[in-house]
Amino acid sequence: MMRRRVKIAGVVQGVGFRPYLYCLATELRLNGEVANGTGGVVLEIEGERQRVEEFLRRLPLEIPPLAQIESVDVESMETSGVAGFRITASDASGHVSTQIPADAATCGECLREMLDPGNRRYRYPFINCTHCGPRFTITRSIPYDRPQTSMARFKMCAACQTEYDDPHDRRFHAQPNACWECGPRLTLLDAEGAASDVKEPVVATLELLAEGKIVAVKGIGGFHLVVDATNSEAVARLRGRKHRFGKPLAVMVRDLDAVRQMCAVSAAEAALLTSTERPIVLLRALGSHGLAAEIAPGVPWLGVFLPYAPVHYLLLGNAELSALVMTSANLSEEPIAIANDEAVERLHGIADAFLMHDREILQRADDSVMCVMEGAPQFLRRSRGHVPLPVRLPMEAPPLLAVGGHLKSVFTLARGHHAYQSQHLGDLESVSSLDFFAEALEHFERIFQVVPECVVHDLHLGYASTVWAMQQPQVKIAVQHHHAHIAGCMAEYALSGPVIGLALDGTGYGADGCVWGGEVLIATLSGYERYAQLKYAAMPGSEAAVRQPWRMAFGHLLAALGEGVFDAEILARLKVSEQDARLLARMIDRGMNSPLTSSCGRMFDAAAALILGRDRVDYEAQAAIELEGVAEMGEAADGAGYGLRLERNEGGVLILNPAPMWEALIEDLRLGVARGVMSTRFHVGVADAYAQAAIAAREQTGIEDVCLGGGVFHNRLLTGLLCRRLREAGMVVHLPVRVSPGDGGLSYGQAAVAAALLAERF
Repeated sequence: MMRRRVKIAGVVQGVGFRPYLYCLATELRLNGEVANGTGGVVLEIEGERQRVEEFLRRLPLEIPPLAQIESVDVESMETSGVAGFRITASDASGHVSTQIPADAATCGECLREMLDPGNRRYRYPFINCTHCGPRFTITRSIPYDRPQTSMARFKMCAACQTEYDDPHDRRFHAQPNACWECGPRLTLLDAEGAASDVKEPVVATLELLAEGKIVAVKGIGGFHLVVDATNSEAVARLRGRKHRFGKPLAVMVRDLDAVRQMCAVSAAEAALLTSTERPIVLLRALGSHGLAAEIAPGVPWLGVFLPYAPVHYLLLGNAELSALVMTSANLSEEPIAIANDEAVERLHGIADAFLMHDREILQRADDSVMCVMEGAPQFLRRSRGHVPLPVRLPMEAPPLLAVGGHLKSVFTLARGHHAYQSQHLGDLESVSSLDFFAEALEHFERIFQVVPECVVHDLHLGYASTVWAMQQPQVKIAVQHHHAHIAGCMAEYALSGPVIGLALDGTGYGADGCVWGGEVLIATLSGYERYAQLKYAAMPGSEAAVRQPWRMAFGHLLAALGEGVFDAEILARLKVSEQDARLLARMIDRGMNSPLTSSCGRMFDAAAALILGRDRVDYEAQAAIELEGVAEMGEAADGAGYGLRLERNEGGVLILNPAPMWEALIEDLRLGVARGVMSTRFHVGVADAYAQAAIAAREQTGIEDVCLGGGVFHNRLLTGLLCRRLREAGMVVHLPVRVSPGDGGLSYGQAAVAAALLAERF
């Protein structure tokens, strides 16, 4: 006989792990007990040696679908002789080191029950079990038990309690367990927030959607604004009321077959769509997708996702309705609404009705957005379904907080080898966004019991995150923006460096006071040197040049062509008078509100202004996104790209000079070359230039590893071209997978740099 204490860490709470252990122990006729604790699950197992060893062998092999084991520690104990195996009360003492599971889409078994007229949960919009349902968004604290969730106020009926207590039931210790008798309920409210007297809120909601109405629907991580995706007038009305002009809207589609009627879907994309995380996936639209053109104007892609909450299946179960626009319920760039009263107040004048429920959402969580990049998943936005699962750090970190950047805000709370990235917080450009930042941080610090000893921030003193960080009492560490991007990629692949880092981005404050974003760095986790850069061009009007790409085109062409920029055809293309152009040139010459930038993203804006005539943008990166879109839609180019010239400056830094590219592009404009061809030649030229710079760095340093970072690597065409050229040259290319290569992954890179610096100091 033998007895062992087993401590299991990882995602082992809220996923049916204790019931799993109970069933395995009873199958093998073993004795003992199991409980949740702040460190995970603690198990004591006793019986014949052969049976105990069989239990320990099988334990990691047959775990529930949502569980993830990080470590299993086993120690010997004295045998007790007590018969039977039981689940005991959770232990809330000690240091929290377990992980909260992310919210998971409705599983197949629950869906079958919900659609079965003979089941007691027929059409129940909150059906769940240990394999699916809300987790992070309803959790107050660890251990993950019902009293620590927003389900605490719902007392289970006798039938639900019986399921909860039965070790052989799928709902054994399923904390959100509920039914029509005892659980949350849906209510339909009118535009003023008054309850509607309808027996079936979902049916009434479908009638409103069929009439072209906008309905705010409360889901797992917040409210969505919902309209019929085939109704152009309704989609246009939604855009107008939400103040979201131009930026594509996400579409929820009934099932994978329906998606395939609208978009080209690869096996990797299908796997993302049907995963338990259910992200929005960017897919290439088919020419006759049947949806309103206003959903994604000017681009060849659709952001599509499948139902993940029971209410979604009920809404899309109507034969007449196979696709719904489902966009975050907020004014553009504000946090998503989660509370009922908040939704009625903030969405007044936007929503015609509200389909809401009485289960409290404790944490906002927008939908995650992903694509397939070079055969692997890539995050454009990491949020619901993935948060708060940690990303591993390659070194031990003291308790620290990395606050990220200003746009696409995400903070990272780190301790040991765990980096807990927050959900997507949006752009920190409003009081409500800063409040969301503080609210999410307080929640993370409470559930993971991390008290940061250090705060890590960007160099840019104008970022709201930097301003906030500078007001904190802890030790501060500043990390250069693009070093953080490369360090994030390095940390994900456990590389300490040195590596060749290609940091292609929109905007980031450089060490010389200029705006960087087109850099080749030789980097370690703790430091970097700048090996190459895109040649500086002026940003006339500073931030105005981000919103008005013609300004960036003028800055680049002035640097490349000199007086040639005042050619009448060029000025007509930029839609600027010669008088205004001369004024801009004087501004640039005198350094007035015209910072210098090496940004690759801003160069894409300039190219879009010339090739597409895109003089203003409605959302960030719109010009670059549309430029990539016309390349994918247009005729194939001849394989040759617009060339950039590589030259050394006095400091020995390799300069990528785009002057030849602009000259060739202007000539193609005069010849009337198709937009798709010009865009393709532009992409090819940029990829060739950065591949040449990386190869030159390899020849000088002997470094083979290349890490890619920055928002430009959301561009699938450029990324594919560049990766192929680097691999053909024999280099090892690393592209982020577990975090976003853009600013959504910035704080993870900041945390990695800070951990490395602190390790060197102490």
